[in-house]
Amino acid sequence: MIKEDHRSENQTDPAASEEAEADTVRRQARLTLAGQARDADELKMLLEMLGLHPSQEGES
Repeated sequence: MIKEDHRSENQTDPAASEEAEADTVRRQARLTLAGQARDADELKMLLEMLGLHPSQEGES
């Protein structure tokens, strides 16, 4: 007898979904800072201060 899998294909792993949402929030924050910073040095400083610099990925 073949058992039917009742899970929907649209269901995702909650942890993966939360991580994807966090990535989206970080990206939006970076874009907002990029639009407000006076120059590249200020943008880099702000990103580093807030832990949003791409080199700091995964350090939180």
